[in-house]
Amino acid sequence: MADVHIRDAQVVFKEEKDPAAVIFGQTGGVPEDEQSDLVGQANYRDGAVWAIDGVSLDIHDGESIAILGPSGCGKSTMLRVIAGLIMLETPNSGTIRYGEEEWTELNAKDRRVGIVFQNYALYPHMHSKKNLGFFFKMHKREEEVDERVEVVSKIMGVGFDQLLERRPKALSGGQQQRVAIARCIVRDPTVFLFDEPLSNLDAKLRTRTRVEIKRLLRRFNITTVYVTHDQTEAQAMGDRIAVMQAGRIQQLGAYREIYDNPSNMFVAGFVGMPPMNLIPGTADNGGVRVDGHFVDLRNDALGVRAGSDVHLGIRPESVEISHHPTEGSTPVEVYWVESHFSEQRKEVTFDLAGTRVIAKRPLNEEWDRNTTAYAKVPVEHAYVFDSDESRLV
Repeated sequence: MADVHIRDAQVVFKEEKDPAAVIFGQTGGVPEDEQSDLVGQANYRDGAVWAIDGVSLDIHDGESIAILGPSGCGKSTMLRVIAGLIMLETPNSGTIRYGEEEWTELNAKDRRVGIVFQNYALYPHMHSKKNLGFFFKMHKREEEVDERVEVVSKIMGVGFDQLLERRPKALSGGQQQRVAIARCIVRDPTVFLFDEPLSNLDAKLRTRTRVEIKRLLRRFNITTVYVTHDQTEAQAMGDRIAVMQAGRIQQLGAYREIYDNPSNMFVAGFVGMPPMNLIPGTADNGGVRVDGHFVDLRNDALGVRAGSDVHLGIRPESVEISHHPTEGSTPVEVYWVESHFSEQRKEVTFDLAGTRVIAKRPLNEEWDRNTTAYAKVPVEHAYVFDSDESRLV
């Protein structure tokens, strides 16, 4: 086992007429009124999509990295670069190593990686055992199949042996995913790669399969890259999380670190359920003026930027909201109230400076739509982002 090192990786797709089709693999094209939104999630310039734009990443031996980001940000392309399905050759560039082994020009079949895809990618005409043994058949190592399948069946747990004689069409989505994971394990790979493997499963099965995958990763202690747009999955599966946008890693760290200390406005507005509230305002005398209300942050960095456009950030759980005026509060109109019984909380949404702001409140509090409330941003929990989306406070 060894670390994986990626340096200055760039992947460029040339497509002048329909960049969204490149980003999302839509050969039939994308409606013109949707293209700007789709392309805005990627890095599109000079008639090309820069799916990966100068990414460097070190993945430690035995570590599980979750790559988290919106559709089109380049996370699946990163996975394909590691797998060798996309090579870093002209017009692409960069290097990739596995320990001391140079992988940059090594073909996918020689990298010994195991990949689990979103759509399972099982051969429909083969029963499960043949799906597991296909790699060994192609490499003329068929004598290993029975022993390896027996070992993997025990690893996969109760009931897996009953799936071996069934074809994919006779398996549920969760069972097909178990077979796909077993096919990955049976090859004894150097690196596990998961490309949104739970997206096609229902919520209950997603939770159960996520626990099963985590158990297997802990058992094997193998280097893993897990691509997802789901923050719950990223938290559960990743020792560290790489947040991607527009072909670049915006921040890398543990979920709590990223949540508490976002590096920029994109990360702040993407990470969190719901994400951080971002309210437009103006820097003024060490604080931020929002819709005529002054939030005094006593910050020198804001003092020298008086008059500049900024965004005030506050996490929903930190917003203070009450039925009666308090010192420093602002009157607002409650727009929507949504109860989350499983989490024993409510989300109270109101308008402030033309922005919908969400406050998390206890489930037993009474809040009604179209009523006046009084909101306050606590200074100790406030963030401030510059007009270029970099973080100031």
